[in-house]
Amino acid sequence: MILSDLSWNIRGTLGRKFLALAQQYDDVVDFSLGDPDIPTPDGICEAAYKCIREHRTRYTASAGILQLREAIATYESQKAGMDIKAENVAVTVGATEAIHLAFRMLLNPGDEVIIIGPTWSQCPNNVLLCGAKPVMAETFTEGFLPDLAYVRSLINHRTRIIVINSPNNPTGTVYPVELLKEIANLAEEKGLYVFSDEVYSTLVYDKPFHSISAFYPAEHLIVFNSFSKAFCMTGWRVGYVIGEPHFIKRLAKMQENVAVCASGISQWAALEAVTHAENYVTPIRNTFLARRKTLVDALEGIPGIRYHIPDAAFYLFTDISATGLDSRSFCFSLLEKEHVSLTPGLAFGDSFDGYVRLAFTLEDDVSREGARRIRHFNGKSVKFSACAMVWRKVTVSLHQKLKRTVPCATQISTSTPSET
Repeated sequence: MILSDLSWNIRGTLGRKFLALAQQYDDVVDFSLGDPDIPTPDGICEAAYKCIREHRTRYTASAGILQLREAIATYESQKAGMDIKAENVAVTVGATEAIHLAFRMLLNPGDEVIIIGPTWSQCPNNVLLCGAKPVMAETFTEGFLPDLAYVRSLINHRTRIIVINSPNNPTGTVYPVELLKEIANLAEEKGLYVFSDEVYSTLVYDKPFHSISAFYPAEHLIVFNSFSKAFCMTGWRVGYVIGEPHFIKRLAKMQENVAVCASGISQWAALEAVTHAENYVTPIRNTFLARRKTLVDALEGIPGIRYHIPDAAFYLFTDISATGLDSRSFCFSLLEKEHVSLTPGLAFGDSFDGYVRLAFTLEDDVSREGARRIRHFNGKSVKFSACAMVWRKVTVSLHQKLKRTVPCATQISTSTPSET
């Protein structure tokens, strides 16, 4: 079979790769995927059962059932302090499809999209699917806040969109108001669209969440959200997009030709979720807050790792550079030796190969056991890494001394034990 050039440009995600590898072990502790082990709340499931019993199992409108769009509009209006109507909302097959369709709506081949990283790999992949170019902005100030001077330097006449993700996956960083205003001012000055991924907006612990929608003109802003994380509905595949009415109408036409509509049963379940949001969101948020503490406490003092406690989401983005291993080597070795699965930082951008992501989506006892295994692994790997770095320094020094006295000394190897 001869495949298209485009199909060869799209890579599978590292997170999914490690998920597949982890399945070969019966006792794996899987911190890799952002897929909580918390069951979907009973009230949401009951709404789906009721839908099935009443035979509401047919296609819906491509933009989603009207009652759900109205409920989302009310919910988001209350969160953002804005007047959002049902005509501003389309329901999609998860936020991933929403982002894909929105890129399709605005991009032509050769256009460029600035993506402020770290970011999940499906975002640049979806830009590539449009024949456009993802441009990664991976330069930061403290706390993984983007360096806007660097972002400005990336803008040219081909730039169409800036993509932001706050609260951020994988860092848990929440953008402060002043930064959002600066991003809005920059985008408005340059006439760019802003895509705002706000999937983790309900899972904020230490800082208030603010949407850029309060600071940017609606006609150039597209907001994405999902029921997956907020309501533990990852497998139900329901997301939504908020934009201007004419944009939403055209996007619904696109959806009609891609997926027709999101699952009707899932939409009726989502209606129950968003209508009684605080009944569901607050207990889920509190569970993750407690799990954050459990994992942070369990990882405390492990040699070779550093991390900031995240303000939101359910990830620890952990610096493992002191181990001397890149992120893939660290994750492969940890999985093989200790049966613990993490996501390599390289999955979120080329600049993050010194990091790994741990999801605190597991029960406390499982998280503690995973941390115990990481401690055991790092206790050995950091000692080895320290020896390797000393050995490299000694051999390089010896090489330099011999080079001054022995003509053939350039042939002496400077490999570390890990390279031989």
